[in-house]
Amino acid sequence: MIAAAAGPLPGAAFVVGALTFVLTWLVASALLGLGNTVGYHRLLTHRSFATPRPVRWLLTLFGALHSGSPLTWVALHRQHHTRSDADGDPHSPREGFWHAHCGWLIGTKNPVLCVLFALSGFGQQAAVLMHDLRRLAGNNPPVWLEITKDLNDDPVLRLLDTPLVIPALFLVQLGLAVAIGGGWGVLWLWLLHVAMTNGSWAVNSVGHTTAFGHESHDNRDTSRNVPWLAWITFGEGWHNNHHRYPRSAWHALGEGPDPSWWLLRAGMATGLVREVWLPKAQRDVLPEALRAGRRKNRA
Repeated sequence: MIAAAAGPLPGAAFVVGALTFVLTWLVASALLGLGNTVGYHRLLTHRSFATPRPVRWLLTLFGALHSGSPLTWVALHRQHHTRSDADGDPHSPREGFWHAHCGWLIGTKNPVLCVLFALSGFGQQAAVLMHDLRRLAGNNPPVWLEITKDLNDDPVLRLLDTPLVIPALFLVQLGLAVAIGGGWGVLWLWLLHVAMTNGSWAVNSVGHTTAFGHESHDNRDTSRNVPWLAWITFGEGWHNNHHRYPRSAWHALGEGPDPSWWLLRAGMATGLVREVWLPKAQRDVLPEALRAGRRKNRA
């Protein structure tokens, strides 16, 4: 009664604010991260499963909030699988760890510049803006559309590939962050983009460095399974497994955590996920009705 009469305890507002900051950040990280791993990667790039269009579009939108145009992303990733660790790989580890991490986006192998870009948080958004401006100037024709012919008729994907749409989405994020939290809101958004971009890039750098993880399959490349990386990338750390079975909806294949697969399992239970592709050895985990038909493994 005395405490109630005296009003809120000192520091209560700070504690509530800090908890709100952390919890909302964790929720946003999960939504945006899964938008990339489940949406951009396993659904759009590799067609590992099928889902109704509204779900596909929602996943894609979450991915677009930090990963750029879905069609550009898909094309680059398919090219990576086609030319892994060879000439033509967009982020070949042969050019060095930091080049594979993010230097390929800004055309440098300089570790200092790469670290600064990685820590900038919003650097990828600036790179997307420059990409779009060059396209508007006629210096960056959309050659990636030749690699994404199976997706080019989707109106949402084409809208998100339209120049300046992704930068506009970022400005909306920034405006909301300022309006809701002021400087703290900008910090929240910066931390979100730092985590999302570097987590995604780490699959290209850490996941292709022989000093990390282990090799479960001889893929004739440097792809590695890195269990700790799987935790912070929603299952993408099982990169060696992924290079062996690119179309598999389950990257861990029983070796450890794969949060993206857990989401897909939940989707199967609700009927939102179907036509799931897995390697033969793992298909028994799926009911026959949910299994994908025979189709070429999309690299």
